[in-house]
Amino acid sequence: STFKTYKEDTNTVASWLAVKARQCGYPADLLNNSYQLKRTARKEAKEGKNSLTGLTYVIQVKDFISLAELIASFTKPVVQVPHPLVKALNRAIELRSLHNDWSRTQQSIIESDDAHSYFLGILERTREVLRPRMPVVDDSISGTFASLSVAAGRPNTQSAEPAGNIFDHLKLEEPTQAFLDAPEVVQANHGRPSNEPRYEAEVVQSPEEKYLAAHCLFQDIRNIRSFLRALWANYRDHHVDLVAASITTNTAVDLVRGLERDFTQQYPDMAGYEEISHFFYAVQCVHRGHSPNYKERADDHFNFKMYDIAEESMLTTYIILSSLQDVISPVHALVYKPGHFGNRDKRTTWAQKSAREKFQDDKLVLLEGFPDLHLLATTSKQKPLAEDDFLRGIREMEPDRDIPLWLCFLDAQHVLEHELERGYADLKRTATTIKTTIEENLDFHTSLRVTNWPKENDFVMKEMISVIDQWVLKDLLAERGRKLRKNLGVSQQERFRLLQQYPLLCGLFISALKSRFQEIGITFANAWGSVMYTAHLYNAVRQEKLLKTAWKDMELVIMMQSPEILFIGNVPSDLEEYFKRFLLSMGYSATAFASNRRTNIGAMASARGPRSLKELGHVDKIFGDRYCNNAAAVTFTRKSIQALVDAKTEIDSKDEDKAPERASSEANQTASGTLVRRSSHCGTSIPTLDFLEDLANALHAEQLEMSIDYLLLHRTCWQLLRQVNVACKPKLLEIYGGGYLEKENQLPFVVGYIFMAATQTKKVANLLLPRRTEEVTSQLLATAGGVVEKYVKTKSTGDTAVRMLRREYGYNLDFGELDDLVSR
Repeated sequence: STFKTYKEDTNTVASWLAVKARQCGYPADLLNNSYQLKRTARKEAKEGKNSLTGLTYVIQVKDFISLAELIASFTKPVVQVPHPLVKALNRAIELRSLHNDWSRTQQSIIESDDAHSYFLGILERTREVLRPRMPVVDDSISGTFASLSVAAGRPNTQSAEPAGNIFDHLKLEEPTQAFLDAPEVVQANHGRPSNEPRYEAEVVQSPEEKYLAAHCLFQDIRNIRSFLRALWANYRDHHVDLVAASITTNTAVDLVRGLERDFTQQYPDMAGYEEISHFFYAVQCVHRGHSPNYKERADDHFNFKMYDIAEESMLTTYIILSSLQDVISPVHALVYKPGHFGNRDKRTTWAQKSAREKFQDDKLVLLEGFPDLHLLATTSKQKPLAEDDFLRGIREMEPDRDIPLWLCFLDAQHVLEHELERGYADLKRTATTIKTTIEENLDFHTSLRVTNWPKENDFVMKEMISVIDQWVLKDLLAERGRKLRKNLGVSQQERFRLLQQYPLLCGLFISALKSRFQEIGITFANAWGSVMYTAHLYNAVRQEKLLKTAWKDMELVIMMQSPEILFIGNVPSDLEEYFKRFLLSMGYSATAFASNRRTNIGAMASARGPRSLKELGHVDKIFGDRYCNNAAAVTFTRKSIQALVDAKTEIDSKDEDKAPERASSEANQTASGTLVRRSSHCGTSIPTLDFLEDLANALHAEQLEMSIDYLLLHRTCWQLLRQVNVACKPKLLEIYGGGYLEKENQLPFVVGYIFMAATQTKKVANLLLPRRTEEVTSQLLATAGGVVEKYVKTKSTGDTAVRMLRREYGYNLDFGELDDLVSR
C-alpha cells in the first residue's frame, strides 16, 4: 500500500541514520539509551525478560538532523549515501509535501498541531545535510503520487504498451513509473546479528496523520477498482477470459483485505470500516463546502451531492449491506416477492444514471441477489463448487458485527450491464462440454479396461457429472426455495437467477471444473498410454515425410506439453532415436542403450519410471486448493508465485525467422501461463497493479491449455491405433508372432514393435517379444504412415479437439505452415 510504503521508507531512513551514526563513532550505549524503546520492548526490559540488545528503538524525528550532520561530517572514511536510500527519502518527502500543500487550506477541517509540517521540514533538512554525500543522479521522482484530493479527479495515468498485452489500450490509475521503478531498500539492520538493536522512526499521532493514512488507503483501493473495471470491460468486449477476470478480481479483494488490516493495525482506535469511511467522507465533504449530514430527502442515507465520494469509498454499498445485516438469521431463509423493492431500470447505462438512480440500482442488485446468496452461504449442507470472498463474507455476516471494506465491491455489475448474464452462458457451455465428453468416454470404455484404470476409478468421472448437474445444470437454490415460496404464497423465482447475476462466481466455477477435468483427463490418458505413444508414432511418420497433412490435434498436444515431456528431449528425427525415445518414455534407463546392448536391450528400469503427460496451468495451480477445495485464501509469497514472477517471455516479430521447433517451444511458453511482457521490477516486492495485471495476463494465456479435452484425444488416438494395428497386423505376425498383441489394451505397444522392426534391436526384455526374423524393415512405419495420413484427412477425426476448442471456447488456432507439410 502507499501508506505502508511510506512508513517503510521512513523506518529505513531512521534505521540507516542510527546504524551509520554508530559506525561513525557515536557510542552505542549512548545511542540506545538516548532513544525511546518501543512499548512492548520497554516493558520486557523492565521485567528482565530481555536485555537492551536485540530490541527495537524508536528514533525521534527531532534527532534525524543531528544524526545526519554527524554522518555527513565524518571523513574516516567519507560515508556515501546509497542510492536506494535517496529514493526512499525522496518518496517519503514527496508524499508528505503533497499532503502538506493540501492541508494548508484545511485548517478548519482537521485540528493541526503542526506535527505534519514539522516532520516534513525535518525530512527535507535531513536530505539537504546528506546531499553532498549522495550519488550524482537525478533524485527527482516528481509525480510519484496522485493528487491527494479526490475532488481533483483521478491520478495521472501512465500509458504502458507491452507487446501482446491484453491491456494494451488501457490507461490504468496507478503511481507513476518513477515511483514503481524506485529500487527496494534493504534496511541497515538487514543481515546484522539478531542481538543487535533495531531502529524505527517515531510514529506521529495526529488527526492529519490519520487522514493521510485513510486517504492513501482509499486511493490504493480506487486504483485497484479502476483496474478491475478495465478488466471486466475487457471481458465484456471479448478480450479476456472469464476465469482470468474472476480469479484476478477475487485476488484483488484479498489484497484489499490486507490493506484494511494494515490500516487498522496502524490505527486500532478506528473501530472498523464504518468509522474509517465516515471519517474520510466527512473530511471530503467539508473540503468541498458541503455538510456530511445534509439530506435532500428525509430518508436519504447520505448527502447525494457527495455521491462520487461515497461511492469511491464504497460507503453506498456498505449502507445497503448494513440494512440487510439487521434481518439475517442463521436458521431462517430470506424470501422477497419479485419486484417488492422495485425493478431495475435497464434502459440507461450505469454512466447515464443520476447519483440517486445509481444508488437505487445498487440497492436492487443487492436486495434481489442477497436472499439467494444468503441461502447458498448459510443453509447449504455442502459448500458450493467454488466460492469467492463475497460469498464467504456473507456467511460471516450477523447483526452487530462489523462489515469489512472488502465486502463492498460491485464493479463487475456496473461494467457488464446487459452482458451480465453471459457469465452463466459461459459456465453452462463449459459444464455441458465436459459432461458430454465424460459420458462419451464412459460409453467408449463399457467393456474395454486396463489394469492402470480399474472400473472403480470411473467413480471420479461420475462424481464430476454429478457436481455439474448439481451446481450448474440444475438450479439448486430454486429447488430448495420452491417449497418455502409455495408455503408463503410467493411466486417462484426465475431459474438460475443468482448465477445469471453473478459472473464472478461463474468464472470461479469454470476454473474449478477445468482444473478437475484436466486432472482426470491427463491421469486417464497416462493410464492407457494412448496420447503419449501415438505422439511418438505421429512424429516418426512426419519426420520420415510420410505425411502430406498435419494432424492438428497432435500438433497442439506437442506444442502444449512440449517435446521435452513427450519425447524426453528434443524431437527425434531418425529410426534409432524413435525407438530409443519410445523405450525411455516406457521407463527404460538410458544406460540400457549402450553400444554393446543395442541388439539385446536388458531390463534396466529408470528410477523415474514411465514418463507421462503433465498437468498444465502453472499459475492456475497457485489457486488449486482455493477454488477446487474451497481452502483458505492464497498466501502470496515469492515461492508461491514463482511461475508468475520468473516465467516471463517476450515474443516479438523476429520469432517468425526462427526454426519451427524453437518457435513452437516459445509459443508453448506463452500459452503455458508465462507473461508476454517482461517485468521491470527486480526487488523483493511487486507493485499491486503490476501483480494483478500479470496475473490476469497469465490466467488468460493459460485458458487454452486448460480447455484441452484429453479424454477426446484419448479416444481419437485409440481409434487410430486400432486402424494402425489392423493395417500392420500381417507383417507384425510375420516378424513377432501371434503373441505381440494379446489384448486390445496393449495397443500402444504396437508403436514399439513398428519402431523395433526398423532397427537392429532384436529383443527388449520384459517389454516386447523378440523378433523371429533378421529382416530390418521400415515397411511397417510406411504402412502406419498411410493410415495416419488417411485418418488426419478425415474431417470427423483429423482435428476433433481443435474444432471443439473453436466451437465451444472460441479459439481460432492458426497453425500456419503446418497446414501444408508437403512444402516443408
